Amino acid sequence: MQILKLKEVLKKSEDILSESLNGNVQIKSHKKLSKELVTEIKSIDSKKFRKDLQYDESDLSTRASLTGFYCLLVYLNDELIAFDYGYEDSEDGVFFSDSAATLIERKGIARLLGLLELLYVFESGYKKIKFTTEETDELGRPLREIWEKQGYKTEKTYPDGNVDMVLEINPSIVAERIKMNLR
Repeated sequence: MQILKLKEVLKKSEDILSESLNGNVQIKSHKKLSKELVTEIKSIDSKKFRKDLQYDESDLSTRASLTGFYCLLVYLNDELIAFDYGYEDSEDGVFFSDSAATLIERKGIARLLGLLELLYVFESGYKKIKFTTEETDELGRPLREIWEKQGYKTEKTYPDGNVDMVLEINPSIVAERIKMNLR
């Protein structure tokens, strides 16, 4: 089973999103963030997340300095419209997908960012990808249920309604996700 490389999937994702969004889409990856990029990410963070879920610039800078930090930024006509970032978890072989947001919904941006992050994690040799989400968000969306339908398992539940979700990564999962998302 041949798996496309991250670089190839990134280019195909740019093409798909350029068509979907009727503009020029560029997806850039970073392993470090400048102050300007932190400010840009913060601007989306403040628009898409309620106050108790937002990171301040210091929090973002701290996360960007963690081992294995990887960030994807999506630009439409040179304007930042989405981000996705994570870093190595303290647990061996686990990548923690910390935060993602998009200003434009229902156009495939989040889906393709998730695919690109998964491919990066796979190529980097991680065995699992993990994140924390809410059981149900403020709009009533059943987030845990949505992620479980995508193959993630609930690893831990918290009294505050948050859950840790984990996906064990293997070549067949990666190949299936590429096929499913790059039609």
